[in-house]
Order: sequence, then structure tokens, then C-alpha cells
Amino acid sequence: MIPILYESTETAFTSNGLGRLRDCISCKVTEQRNSVYEAEFEYPVTGAHFNEITIGRIIAVEHDDTGDVQPFDIVGYTRPINGVVTFRAVHISYRLNSIVIDASAVGANRLSQAFFLFDHPVGDVTNPFSFESDITAQRYIGCFDRIPKSIRSVLGGVEGSLLDAFGGEYEFDKFNVILHSQRGVDRNFTIRYGLNMSDYNEEVDNSETYMRVYPYWTDGTKVIQGHAQEYGRTITNRGETVALDVSDKFESEPATNTEVDAAGLAVFKEMDAALPVQSIEVEFVRLSDTDEYAQYKALQQCRLCDTVRVIFPMYGTEGRYKIVTTVYDVLLERFESMELGATGTTLSEALGLDGSDSKPIQPAVTKALSASDFSISAGEFVSGSITTIGRVAFLTVEFRNTASTASGSNIFRATLNSAEYYPLQMATGASYYSSHALGVRLTSSGDLIVRNASSAAVTISSSNSTTFSLTYLT
Repeated sequence: MIPILYESTETAFTSNGLGRLRDCISCKVTEQRNSVYEAEFEYPVTGAHFNEITIGRIIAVEHDDTGDVQPFDIVGYTRPINGVVTFRAVHISYRLNSIVIDASAVGANRLSQAFFLFDHPVGDVTNPFSFESDITAQRYIGCFDRIPKSIRSVLGGVEGSLLDAFGGEYEFDKFNVILHSQRGVDRNFTIRYGLNMSDYNEEVDNSETYMRVYPYWTDGTKVIQGHAQEYGRTITNRGETVALDVSDKFESEPATNTEVDAAGLAVFKEMDAALPVQSIEVEFVRLSDTDEYAQYKALQQCRLCDTVRVIFPMYGTEGRYKIVTTVYDVLLERFESMELGATGTTLSEALGLDGSDSKPIQPAVTKALSASDFSISAGEFVSGSITTIGRVAFLTVEFRNTASTASGSNIFRATLNSAEYYPLQMATGASYYSSHALGVRLTSSGDLIVRNASSAAVTISSSNSTTFSLTYLT
């Protein structure tokens, strides 16, 4: 396709606009799943319409093999000495970065509520974009906190965005934004060495592989913790633990921490977080573009978010991968390259550990405690630690009872010396020793109290020790 130049006010993109850029040297469109959507083209200063190519105007080009034309705003250029200027353009949906809403729909849990707010931006502004989705689930939309935000950031650029809450895959079609539960399909398409693969580069990164997750639910004031478990396959001795917020998996407060465990297990299995992050960049010849395979064209098409099969015997690579990045050559009307990744969202994306603006959960930081960290008035401190992930803290203390029996009295009582670890809100208040419940309480002033919670006397030998854990917000 020959790119077409339009004024910045164009909305139809059905005419020749200001003219076709017939002297274009190269033009490529890069689209990433739920991310970048940009174009770059080279044009000589001696070419037709060169003086009309200015920042703010629109270039319309095909972005894939469907013949669908998409508009891109010209936002910059570089002018080297050779007289060939490289222009950079971004999809017209980037204009949503400058359309602001007041994010006043606090408590919203449906996409329709968000879309209604998008239709009513602040100021004397009319939003030319429309929004739709096939997702009907109800999820808490955390970014609606009355703080003004751009619509594009609400789509997927801030904590608690629509992408955080509902997942899915975006399609930006001119002035229409579609959030699909699944944009692509599982294609009957194979990229095989010796058949249609022309280049191959595989990158494996084990730095964000986690053996254990600690799932929890929170509504901002209360926390219900699950249990740290090895949900994945152990392939390294590093054994990192990462906290996983599963609050968006519940419409209301879970009844037990068993439900929290189940939600964490489901997410962990879905994300395959116990495997290294793997991405594969391949260059290939689409057999549908050759005369020999023209009759099989329908079976040889693949696009962004589709799932395809890759076979590369040299490295023992054989599996199904999702297309996460495409580079389309507009002039040659074919894909130049595709980058493949594991199917589904990675756990790193879900936790915001990939540099994206998803949930900003940090890896766990553990500090060992000693007796000097407490002022003890009852019982004997043995060992302890505090693990923090953001505002969530997990306190574990092992202690000995110094009395032979305890009936409704303090078995262990101490005060944390550092206000850094005082709680804002308790998450749970019970642990167990033998068959008897021990009530555990950490006050807002740092008093840590373990009491017999039963009416009968509890005999605890002074030679034994017990350990309790509790969760709270710092």
C-alpha cells in the first residue's frame, strides 16, 4: 500500500486526502499486545508532498494483511545529511492520553460504567472515541478514586486500570476501542525450521521466576492472607516468594483463607510463573504469499494475539506461542517479523514487575528479629522475623511459655521497640498450639499479646516452644 497523508481533522479516511506518498522509501507498523502501536516511514526531501508532511498531520496505512487502514498521528522526525527524513507516528488512539476524566465513579465494577464516564470527559471536550467489550464480568475498578486521569491510562496505564481489573486484549480500530476477552485465535499455523523460518532468536530470562506465592485479599483496610506454597514446578534452588494480590478475583470479601489460596493457585497455574520467561523472535516467509501455497491461504494467516506453533529442532523448541509483537511492512504488504511469547499474561505482568504500570507489588523483604527488638514482660522470645511486601507485613514469632499453666492469662507479651512495624489494621488474630486456640493480638502501639483463648487451663511445658504468624498493614 502507498501511504496516504491527511489533515489532523480527518475522521473518515476514505479519500486520497492531501495525496499519496508515492516516493516513500520504507514504511513499517509495529504493534505490541496491549502496548505500543506506532509507525515509522522514510521519505526523501525531493519526494512529492514532502513539504506537506508536518507534525500533527495523519498518515493512513495498512497495519496487517486484512487490508484494514489505520490512522497514525505524525509526532516527530529526524533529518540526517543524506536528505532522507525518518518520520515517527503513533496510532490515533494515543489521543486518549490528552482526554481527561474525573475518575469519580468510585466503587464501579462494570465496564459499562467506565465507558459511560469516558463519554463525559472534563472541560469543554467531546470524546470522538467509542468503547466496547465482550467482557461481562464484574470487577472492582481501583483507579476510580476521584483523581483526574487520562482515558488511555485508565485503559491500562495506572494501578487498578481496566486491564488490571478485567484482563483481556485491546484492539484499537480508528476511533473505536475494543477490549476483547481474547483478541486472537488458535491458528493452524506452523513456523518450522527448513520450511518457512528465515531467522530465529530465543531469549530466556529466569530473573523473575518464582517458586512460591503468598496470595492475599484486601479491601484497603482489611487483609485476608492465604498460605505461602510451592504451587509451581521446582526448577531452581533460588526459591523466591512473591506476594500476589487476588482481590480482583472476588466480588466480595472471601469467607476463608482457603478461598484465597484457591484463587492464588489458579492465577499461578495460569501464569506458569515457575517457568522462565521465554520470548522468541522469528522471521519467516508466509506460505500464503507464495504461488505454491495460494490455495491454502486461509490456513496460513496469523496476526497479533493469535497462537501459533513453532518447531526448531536445533534447540529442541516445539510448542504453542502467542504472537505478542508484529512488524508489518506497509509497502511490501506483508509481515516482516513477529515476536512470540508464552500464551496468556505472564505473572510478572500481573504483578507489575515487568516495568509496566500494573499492580506495583514488590518482592518480599524479610528482616530477622531478635530479643532486643522487644520489651518482653511475659514468656521467652526464641526467634522471629517480619516480611514486608509494600504495606502488607507478615510477622512470625517463636516463643516459650515460662509458666507451667495459663488460664486466660498472658502466655507471651512483648512490645515491639520499633514503631516502623506497628500495625494500622489487623488482618487475622488467631493461631493454634496443640489442640488449644491461642489468641494473638498486635495493638496499634506495638503491644504483641498471646493469650489463652479457651476457658480451660492450657498446660504448656516450658521446655517446648510454639510459633505463631499474623498479617497486618503497616
